[in-house]
Amino acid sequence: MRGEGAPPHDTDGDVCAQVEALAGTWRGRAARAERERTLPRETVDELLDSGLLSLAAPTCHGGPGSGWPTLAEAARRAARACPSTGWTIGVVGGHAALAGRLSPEASGLLFAKGVRQVFSTASAPVDGRITRVPGGFEVAGRWRFCSAVDHANWIVLNGWCESPGAPERVLVPLRADQVTVEDGWHVSGMSATGSKNILVDGVFVADALVTSFDTCFGERWPNVSGPGSEAEAGPGSEAGPRTGAGAGPRTGAGSTDYLGGVPYLHYMNSVVVGPLLGCAEGAFDHYAASLSPRDGGRPRALDDLLVQDGLTESAAELACARHLYSAVCATLHSAGVGRRALTSREGAVISRDRAYLARLCVRAVQRLVQLAGTAAHHDASVVARHWRDLQMMAAHRDVSWALNFPAYAALAIESGGATTAGSGAPGRDDAVPAVAEAHR
Repeated sequence: MRGEGAPPHDTDGDVCAQVEALAGTWRGRAARAERERTLPRETVDELLDSGLLSLAAPTCHGGPGSGWPTLAEAARRAARACPSTGWTIGVVGGHAALAGRLSPEASGLLFAKGVRQVFSTASAPVDGRITRVPGGFEVAGRWRFCSAVDHANWIVLNGWCESPGAPERVLVPLRADQVTVEDGWHVSGMSATGSKNILVDGVFVADALVTSFDTCFGERWPNVSGPGSEAEAGPGSEAGPRTGAGAGPRTGAGSTDYLGGVPYLHYMNSVVVGPLLGCAEGAFDHYAASLSPRDGGRPRALDDLLVQDGLTESAAELACARHLYSAVCATLHSAGVGRRALTSREGAVISRDRAYLARLCVRAVQRLVQLAGTAAHHDASVVARHWRDLQMMAAHRDVSWALNFPAYAALAIESGGATTAGSGAPGRDDAVPAVAEAHR
């Protein structure tokens, strides 16, 4: 699997080389990380020191402003060795872009000590409450699934604000020392992400530090196009004010520093495809390696047509998954460098493709587990660990088929079937309902 398929277009080769140089070390720690249910401190330090957790950090705060394919590919390659490390690079590392999209006061505070930080998020309240009070907001209660929270400097809470007026969805940053970490992360897969609960005991957060969800995830620059437009003005330009709180310096068209400006929801929702694909590829690599005897003799699998058939079909499924992965990367990157929002059609296709990618990966690895028999279910089995992790990743809402197929189905029905690549349905693109977002 490692030798099959080129990385997505415009992926930073130096970043990929950094990941490959560290992958063997992460592979050696993967079993320990699973037992301890959190990434080892050494691994987190390596991710911070190498800059792999700040790939998405904006240039205005000292980050490299990498494009989305670089973030996804770094996560994919790391996940071949240790799925939880890949998840931390892609999902937790992607939070650096989110931190840069908060209000100017909030993003300035979060990046005051530079980009060498871990930004965790909490988007699943148990009984968490965000209440508007004079001068700001009060936060109290529990949130779940805070990946890498053991190592976090900041946690960004996502929830609905209770107020006398209409409810509003907001993002609230908290220092790590303002929350209590509760260890409820006893799971069958992805245990090394340490995605534990947090408890907040009535913390006040000033109004200026809280950002509305729509402001954070919406478009952050004027909707213009063409050479010489405002979107192309460089850092320090006097071309005029930008729209959206917390918008950083402009960069030229074609630059990869776009994650702070594009409507961000599809980028954030799609980052799971990198670690998910890498996890499946890692399982395939380990299974294929197990078929070769250590003494260098003739592999018995060469006489087992059932194994050969299953191995080949799983390889074909993963090859299809890679095509979907490349298509998702290409669409997101093209929209980013073009400084434009995704069309409704593009969003629907991306939602479909990332969910089907997950299905292909699960089917491919499940077949290998069945071929391996009981040996694949021992705790010490690398294939078993990847299988456990893959099932947990595939349970994520952003790759749920049930939550992602409606938008594309509506597109196909509305367009009369004109949904193949390059065909579209002229003039009707924006008529596609945002069904997937309604579930969030």
